[in-house]
Amino acid sequence: MPPFFRQPFFIALCLLLVAVVCYQVTFQQLLQRSQQLSFKQGAEFNQYLNLQLTRFSTLTDTLAHRPELQDLLTAPDNAAKQQQVSQLLADFTLASGSASIYLMNQNGDVVASSNYAAEVNFMDHNFAFRPYFSESITANTSYIDYGLGWVSNERGIYFAATVSDAQQQTIGVLTTKMNIDQLELAYQSIAGQSPLLFMLVDDENTVLASNHEAWRLTWFGEDAVTRSRHPNTTLHALQVNQQQDIWQLRPEPVSRPLAAQQYVVAIQDQPTLPWQLVMLEPAAPLKMQAWQLAISFCLLLAVILLARVFWRNKSQQQQQKALMLSQLESAVAERTESLQQSNQQLQVEIQHRIDAEHELKQTQDQLLQAAKLATIGQLSASINHEINQPLTAMHSYLQNSQLLLKKGLYSELQENLDKMAQMILRLNHMVKQFKSFSRKAANQPVVVALSSVLQNALDILAPSLKQQSINITLLQSDHVKVKIDPLQLEQVLINVLGNAMQAAEQHAAPTVSIRIVQRAELALVQIHDNGSGIKPHVMAQLFEPFFTTKQGSGLGLGLSISRQIMQSYHGSLTIENHPDGGALVSLTLPRYLAE
Repeated sequence: MPPFFRQPFFIALCLLLVAVVCYQVTFQQLLQRSQQLSFKQGAEFNQYLNLQLTRFSTLTDTLAHRPELQDLLTAPDNAAKQQQVSQLLADFTLASGSASIYLMNQNGDVVASSNYAAEVNFMDHNFAFRPYFSESITANTSYIDYGLGWVSNERGIYFAATVSDAQQQTIGVLTTKMNIDQLELAYQSIAGQSPLLFMLVDDENTVLASNHEAWRLTWFGEDAVTRSRHPNTTLHALQVNQQQDIWQLRPEPVSRPLAAQQYVVAIQDQPTLPWQLVMLEPAAPLKMQAWQLAISFCLLLAVILLARVFWRNKSQQQQQKALMLSQLESAVAERTESLQQSNQQLQVEIQHRIDAEHELKQTQDQLLQAAKLATIGQLSASINHEINQPLTAMHSYLQNSQLLLKKGLYSELQENLDKMAQMILRLNHMVKQFKSFSRKAANQPVVVALSSVLQNALDILAPSLKQQSINITLLQSDHVKVKIDPLQLEQVLINVLGNAMQAAEQHAAPTVSIRIVQRAELALVQIHDNGSGIKPHVMAQLFEPFFTTKQGSGLGLGLSISRQIMQSYHGSLTIENHPDGGALVSLTLPRYLAE
């Protein structure tokens, strides 16, 4: 009979004990790793939240010192000032991405609001009952608060700042609202595919925000409650049971109120407000993973024990030799395999780098060609009209020529044939221009005259200019030469001229003025339209890829690609509003100086 410690029951009991210990150790490691990830993501999200709080607080404090607000509060019955301030607040709302900005007098009545033109707005509402108003007006200081919108019924963070008159007397409160939805969407961008959930909890244990929708506007208590900050809303209870780093709570407090799950929790304080950021990860997958690793370890241990029993019957010398040989072969094989894998990985990375550079070059070329084809597509209607007219006339001349041929009127027939030949030459010239423009640029700089490249661009745009009745005025045309790929410069001119034509269409007498001048060692092309100009919030995004103001047309690549082309030839492309109205586009290139 084998000793007790070699009996199967004792071995199985030991393996079970090892499995339990391994589970505990593995689960603690997984728990620690989960909390580290939670703290990292929580710190990133807290940093983003602090940035937003600082940004909107600064915006509110700065805007509260605007003299327009003081003037309106001292003359609240002035309708013109009221509309002017409301439009000012609307512009800042659009530029900052806030939900709304509104101005209240000392009584809490809204006298100006960014949503004044909306069907549902805050004008003439009274928000004196809101803590952000009462605290700000009482303490005469800025204040940040959270609440559910009384009118909009949307969750938001409110930034309030007092407005003072010339004698530094408080005469009103300016409030900016940021929707909580923005924070939840931002967290999705920060977390990516992470399984972590988050709660933003205030000092009343109310869940203000969460990427798990069922937890929004709930609280940590045992029973459902209602609070003044959340009008007409019931805060359902999560029934949180806190056990150190593991909490048990309801994942669906409304649809499944009896179901509860365990979560690994990491808590961080919000440095600006008395709130807490709670990061949660479901504990069930971690426990399952820990059990899997523990069982795998025990199975591996059992296999090792069985192998040891199997080889025990062999002689000690054979075991030692076989073990030494096995270890040596294993080390050599692992080293060889490691070197081969490293070599293969290095070769793959080199090939990936080569392929990536090749794909980047192809993508840049394709974007340039796509912008050209998009331009031709936008001009297709006017091109079709311009080509269709001579074709129709040629058809009529052909029918007439057949009759003249039958009647033997050869002199009249010759006149018809001459006219048809002129029309064919006209069509050939037009098609040749578009064929030359549409082909891919070879990126071969040559010396060209700016005036000739400009004329080619105007010839391509001629059908659209004619169809839209746009007057092109050449104010000045110095004879100046540059060294550039003419097709790329032609593409830039067509892009900016097309934008100018679209802007000028809004005018009763649309006009685009062009000036070519030379300044020292630079060549300058200025294109001015008599449109309505460019709005400030649009100006900042003009050169961003895929940004466009053309509804239903355009790729949003024209200006971005055009500026890249100009910069590649040590030039520049700038856009500004002209003092006389409209937009002014300036293209600058180094002049070609004969060697």
